[in-house]
Amino acid sequence: MLKDISKKLTMKKTFFTTQLEGFFNSITQEYNNLIHELEVEKRLIEEKAAKLEKDVENLVAIKKAYDKSSQIDKRRIQELQETLARSRNVGSNAYTETLQNENSAFKKELETLKSNHYDSKEVQELQEKVQKLQGFLTKGANAYTDNIMNEQKENIIREISESLKK
Repeated sequence: MLKDISKKLTMKKTFFTTQLEGFFNSITQEYNNLIHELEVEKRLIEEKAAKLEKDVENLVAIKKAYDKSSQIDKRRIQELQETLARSRNVGSNAYTETLQNENSAFKKELETLKSNHYDSKEVQELQEKVQKLQGFLTKGANAYTDNIMNEQKENIIREISESLKK
């Protein structure tokens, strides 16, 4: 009887451990499957994030290029509008008066520049330097001609002394 009870207990224990192992195996398998699914999902999300980052960078570059182009276009439109406005006013008296006023202002400015140009200290200093340099050149030229004259005199004296020796 004890053997029977012992056998039954052993069988129940074996059955229970087998079921328990099966249960743990199935839980472990489900856990591993969930981890694998989460890893795959994480990789997909990382790839999408990298792609979206590239897309954002491209969009920023496109926006910058568009802004530059837009600014250039706006400036060009403004220049054309100003040109159009000027061309409409070309035949009017106001346009002629404006040109005459600008012309007289330019003449006044030119006269002031001319008067300032000749009276400036820099010009005077440069003229003094030029005069000094001319003085140095004349002194150098005089010394050079004196040197040449002395050389010619020596050559003549040599020739005379050689002719006298003969």
